Amino acid sequence: MIKTHEANSTWWGSPVALITDAAWFAQDEAARTEQLAPYAWAEFKAPLNAAPRALDLQRAGFAWTDAQMNFRISLPNVPDSPSLAQYECLSAAEQPFALQQGDVRTFEHERFLQLPGVTMDMLNARYTKWANDLIAAHPEWCVRLVLNGKTQGWFLSEAKGSSVALTLAMLAADSVASGQHLYQRAMREYARRGGNVGQAAFSVCNTPVMNIYSALGAKFTAPTGVWMWVGGKS
Repeated sequence: MIKTHEANSTWWGSPVALITDAAWFAQDEAARTEQLAPYAWAEFKAPLNAAPRALDLQRAGFAWTDAQMNFRISLPNVPDSPSLAQYECLSAAEQPFALQQGDVRTFEHERFLQLPGVTMDMLNARYTKWANDLIAAHPEWCVRLVLNGKTQGWFLSEAKGSSVALTLAMLAADSVASGQHLYQRAMREYARRGGNVGQAAFSVCNTPVMNIYSALGAKFTAPTGVWMWVGGKS
């Protein structure tokens, strides 16, 4: 019911926990306290319609930090637009690429910014590593948007059959392209490569992304709540 989150622990530099089952909160306070003691902080996620009561989570020391909006989108039905023709969309399998810290715009809608001591540099380092791990593992589904020979952004995904997990999208720090062009052009490319259904989630705080996906025909499903506990020495 509680385990070490390896990626977050590596990023943070000390152990970070993930609560994997809502039943963990039914334990008495002493048991919960003992299990959390080795960790700097912990995260719990659950569908909002199946989560423990908010006050029970609060009593356990977990604060609500985000809601993730889950959705599905039909990739072949993402509309075309004349403005998309100006962009090249190249996969890392065709032309290998990697990201450096500072290449992308800062992340403004991330729950990790609520953790004590987190800086934009720390957050950018986390996402740069994640991005490069995705590129290395799924190069054919990680694409780069290019305008007049200059990279405008990246859309990094992975696929199982015709289902595509739309994992991470980022505009370049100096991009002149719109976020909608990045998302729309990438998803049309995924459809061309055989993708049928795209699935992902984003923060409820990210209104621009919600508007983009809504305009492109996304169908939203039950949201996921995110709660965090922070130890006294974090």
